[in-house]
Amino acid sequence: MLHSILILVHAGTAVTAFVLGCLLLATLPTSAHAARFVAFFWCLIASMTLLVTVVAVDWIQLNVTKRIAFGVLCALAVYLVLRVLQARSVLVRKPPNWRKALIGHVGFVMISLFDGFCIVSAIDLRLPPWLIVTVAVLGVVIGVVVIRALVRRDAAAAPAEAA
Repeated sequence: MLHSILILVHAGTAVTAFVLGCLLLATLPTSAHAARFVAFFWCLIASMTLLVTVVAVDWIQLNVTKRIAFGVLCALAVYLVLRVLQARSVLVRKPPNWRKALIGHVGFVMISLFDGFCIVSAIDLRLPPWLIVTVAVLGVVIGVVVIRALVRRDAAAAPAEAA
């Protein structure tokens, strides 16, 4: 029962973080979007904390392969928290090229979440391992293409906003 509740809340906060991250990237953050970033930040923190909690709760029941896989996922969760902390720092300090840096940090988190959704869906559909790997790689490729397009769009919009 605890496992199911943790998974449900983890998935809910991850999906919410993903939606908020998409909105952040789509609207190019300004000071008016601070509340949206704060919500994105805390949803991502909650989601990653819940992921680590689920793994800790289930650890004894996991076989060696799953312990390795979930250990790697927990390491990724910690790295995503570091990236969202860096994004917050960039948003607060606003150094030169802050928008590009913010898109990079948030974009990395978004690609990771998207890839996680793709991989979990592929596993739940009981797709063969080669197809799960293909889905994971395609998720990263699509994410990188989208983030690069956002960086180009922001670079094109920046001179117009300065004028």
